[in-house]
Formats: sequence, structure tokens, C-alpha cells
Amino acid sequence: MDLRPFLFALLFPHALTCGAAAGEPDIVVPADYAALDPAIAGWQARLERENPDRFEARTFRNGDRTVRYRWFAPERSDRPLPLVIVLHGSSGKGSDNLAHLVTGNSVVGAGYWAASEQQRGNPCFVLAPQCPPGEMWTRTASWTSPVHPLSPEPAPALADLMALLDKTLAAHPIDPGRIYLLGASMGGYGVWDWIVRDTRRFAAAVAICGGMPEGQAAALRDLPLWIFHGENDGIVPVEKSRLAFREILAAGGRPRYREYQDGPHSISSYAYLDPGVTKWLFAQRRKAAE
Repeated sequence: MDLRPFLFALLFPHALTCGAAAGEPDIVVPADYAALDPAIAGWQARLERENPDRFEARTFRNGDRTVRYRWFAPERSDRPLPLVIVLHGSSGKGSDNLAHLVTGNSVVGAGYWAASEQQRGNPCFVLAPQCPPGEMWTRTASWTSPVHPLSPEPAPALADLMALLDKTLAAHPIDPGRIYLLGASMGGYGVWDWIVRDTRRFAAAVAICGGMPEGQAAALRDLPLWIFHGENDGIVPVEKSRLAFREILAAGGRPRYREYQDGPHSISSYAYLDPGVTKWLFAQRRKAAE
């Protein structure tokens, strides 16, 4: 007898199946998400070819540090447009300004938002920074550590991104009320760390297979947030996302949470390519007064 539905009922008393609203967990069964694998494989193959040419390679100096990133801008716009920032996982680290576009699940991560189909319906700028080798977006000691405090200062790689975002906003016609932050794995941890430190900067965030720093739920109760995780994640325990969801709910927030039953660590493409996620993300706007 499969006891997982009963265990989930204990964890989340109001659990629903796929399609749950904010504040209610959304559990996707393997038959539903595995059916998407052929389409995902097609996207990965296509974007691995297209990403290097679609994104401009750029560098930014932050003090004595060099920040490498890829930049996509629509051909033209007569109005300010949203900005999508995508933080890659560990496999994309490097100094080539390329691995984060063509390695692992990062292929889909930034590339999907710059694809022609996406741009027709949701034109936006896309920022894809590369974490330097030997560093992380956060100061997290270990993905599996039961203790995950917020460090007093951001990791150098994240501090670089904060400075890069300021520069980017000053240089391009970006709608400051529609800045969206997404990331998976190491990038998921980076999303959590950044939104806690700079909550009012973002209109919405998508955190995939990451973990929220301890005691920070109240800071996030007003931020539109969608959390994703695979039940059988062997790298970042699923309880990291479950706990964040429960704590933000208890603090008065209305986050979304989707868990892929039996899903592994590599579930980010299911989230990025979901039309419902796209629709939700671009509908979010930060109030001008914030």
C-alpha cells in the first residue's frame, strides 16, 4: 500500500492534485510529468544550439572582480519591458561565459525566456549570470545541512549580481515593477538568499530545488513565490522546500508549491516550460509604492 498520500496529508492538510492555487500544495504524479520528457528533450537540443548566438556575452567589473554574464534584449520596444534573471546550478559554474547556457538543465533555464515563441507573447530582457569556479551564489555550507542560517553578508558572487542589476536597470528600458528572479539547485538557493536580502526589488520569484535561510519566512509573506521540488531529490532534500512553504504560510504568505512525486533533483525543466508558470510569472507586478 502506498502511504505517501497519507504522509502528505499529515504534512499539508489541504493538499490537492495538480492545479492547486496559492497556499495549497500541488502534487504532480510521474505519469503526468514524464509525458513531457520528449518535448523537453526537443527544447534542450534546440536551445543548446541557439543559446550561444541568441545571448550576447558581456562582462562587468565590480571592484576587483570580473562578472561574466549573458544578455538578451528584444529587438525593439516602445515601452519598458520586464526583466527575467535566471540563476544556474552548479554545473554551469566557470569562467567561459558559456557553460551556464549549454550544460545540464541550465540549457533550458535562461534560453526558454529568450526563445522566439516566448518573446512573441511575453517580450522581456533576460539576464543569465555565470557563477565563478569555486564559488556559489550563497554561503551555504552544504545542501544537506540541517542548519541553513542567513549569512551577515551575501556571498561575493551574489553581491556582484546585486551591483550588476543596478547597472542594468540604469542602462536599459526595464520596467522596475516587473523584475522576475528564477533559479534551480544552487540557483534555487541563490533565489532564496537574494529575495530575503532584497525582497522589494522583485515582482515574483521561482525557487526550484533550493532552501530558504532559517527564520526568514516573515520577510517573504508579501512576495509572489512559486516553489518547486522533486520528492526523491538526492542532492537537496525535499524537506527544504516543504519547510519553507509551511513557514511562509504560517507567516501569512500565499506561496505556491509544486512537488513532483518520485521526482529527482533534475525537475527544473518541467517548471520552466510549464505555460502556467509563464502566465503566472508575467502577471505579477510590484506595486509602485513598494
